[in-house]
Order: sequence, then C-alpha cells, then structure tokens
Amino acid sequence: MRQENKQNPGDGAIAEGYPDLIVRNFEDMERRMAGASPGEVFLLSGEEYFQSSRLLSILRERAGELGLDVARLTPEDMTEVNLRALFTEGSLFSPGKLIIINDVDKLSKRDREDLKAAVEAGSQHILYARTAGRKPSTVLIRALEAAGTGFTCWDPFPNAMWLWTKRLAAEEGISFTRDGGQAAEAIAAGKLQRLHEVVSRVALFHGRGKKASGADVYAAVKGVRETSAFQFCEEILSGEKGKAMTSLSLLLASGEEPIRLLALFYSQWKQVSGAGELLKNGIPPKAVAEKMGIPQFRWKNVEGLARAGKNHASASMLEAFAFADHQLKTGGDPLVAIGSVVLTLTTGC
Repeated sequence: MRQENKQNPGDGAIAEGYPDLIVRNFEDMERRMAGASPGEVFLLSGEEYFQSSRLLSILRERAGELGLDVARLTPEDMTEVNLRALFTEGSLFSPGKLIIINDVDKLSKRDREDLKAAVEAGSQHILYARTAGRKPSTVLIRALEAAGTGFTCWDPFPNAMWLWTKRLAAEEGISFTRDGGQAAEAIAAGKLQRLHEVVSRVALFHGRGKKASGADVYAAVKGVRETSAFQFCEEILSGEKGKAMTSLSLLLASGEEPIRLLALFYSQWKQVSGAGELLKNGIPPKAVAEKMGIPQFRWKNVEGLARAGKNHASASMLEAFAFADHQLKTGGDPLVAIGSVVLTLTTGC
C-alpha cells in the first residue's frame, strides 16, 4: 500500500519543508480518487474531517461517471447487511458499487473478518473506509492498507496554512492581501473547516474578484462566534475578569464548543506570554513579531498585552489549563472548567 503520511505532524520532529507535503499528498489523493477504478480500496484516517469529506465527494463523482451504485454503511447498519454478500453479489443495473464504510475500526469481530476476506479476495467495487479518528493498528486495518491506498488527514501546520488559504480562495474566486490571509487564518485557529467557512463568508460578503485585506476579512465575519471568542480572550488577557466571565457564559450558551474555546484561549495566552518573555530579554519588538510569526495587524495589540506583564508563563497557569482540559474531556461543567482558568489568570490583575 502507498503510505501517504508516515510521520505524525504532532511529533515535533518535522523535517524542513515537510508541512507542504501534506497539501501535495492531498492533491495526489484528489487525482487518485478522480481516476479511481473498480477494485480499488481507499483507507482514510485522522482527526481532521474536512479533507476526507472533500475526497469522498470526489470519489462519489467518480462513481457517478462509472455508473456505480452507492452503498453507505456504519457499524450500526451491519445487523441488516452481509458484507461478504455485498462484495460478491453483482447488480442488475450497474457494473458495481462504491461502498462507503464509516468508523470501519468499530465494526464487530465478525464484520471485520468478513471485510478482511472481501478485500483480500478482490471485487469489482470501490471501497472507501474511514476510521473513527486516528488509525489503529489492527488486523483489519493492515489488510486494508495492504489492499489499497491510505491517507491520514492531519490539521495543517501553522506555516502551511497559507497554502490552504490560497487554494480555498481560488475556489471562491477571490484572493487575499498578506494581512488578509493572516486575518483569515487567525480566525480559523488552525482548523480547515473553519478556514473554509471564513473564506466562503468573505467571498459571499465582498463578491468574486475581491482581493480582501485584513479589514475586509473582519468586516465579513463581524458578529460570528469566532470573533466573539477572540474578544473573550482579549478581556481575559487584559485582566477584565467580570467582562470575561460574562462573555464566557454568553459564548457557551450560544453553543460555542468548550474544547475549541479553551484551545483558542491557550494559544492566545501562550502567544502573549511568549512575546512578553522575549521583550523582557531585550529583543526588539519587530524581531519578536517576526520570530513568533505574529502578523503586523495583530502585533500592536499583542505587544500592549505583553508589556503589561500580567500574562507571564507560570506553573500555576499551565496546571490550570491542564486541569480544565481534563475536566472538559471527562464531562465537567464547561463554565466551571474554563472559568477556573480565567480566575487563575486574572487574580490580582
């Protein structure tokens, strides 16, 4: 099987030039799925779903070109499906099927054995299998890897996000100035699906042919929850405990995802505290901004918060973030979990 991404981007040991390889691998998979033939097997995994959704759309279009029926299954459907029969039986009205199995790693033991036997025997169908998040190492997964082509969907690295911004903007018929692209990426907070939403909103707001600046981006997304979330972070970092707690309550009540909000809060705090340490060590502001990759449209605000000296890194803050993350992932009250971090940071401010 062709292994598309052998190195985990979270490892931290990333060779120079590796980030753009993810984008090139994605484009390679697009081409492969656009030209897929009966008998091919595709295995997708990873915790980022925008890419797999895009690839599946391409594969469905290819199935239409080939005249294939589409069968979409989940583990819950298997009580009514015989996988061996599904792969061996033909169709009266089409040359084959596109068989889509989501959460393939969650199949029962019997269904895993049936699917393994089916892919090893080969068929006239195309199989698209998607794991529920990260790829496990099981007998079935190894069989799917041996039979076909795999792709791991990673969230993009910060220094490769611009490649996706450029691509998505071109699809919408717009482009960005340097600060416009940086603004879109800041709002997206590292998530491709959110970046797609931002780019689409800018295109809808300003129209095709627009070259959007940072101001244009914020004008288009004004009032969306991402912007409110940034306001919440600024209130905390400014030491405005009351305002921050009010904003936190409103954001959670409006449906803001707690884990995402905590992650954004952490990234903003880390950026400001890191800038503060560098400034304290006598590094010039411009050099600090460049070293940390902070766009100019945001640097003035970051510098002001960093020089205030209220957001320095400390063991208590790191413990507060870790505790809140654990609470959110184990069913704790989001208001209490994130609020505890707000209180830790703003106490004494």
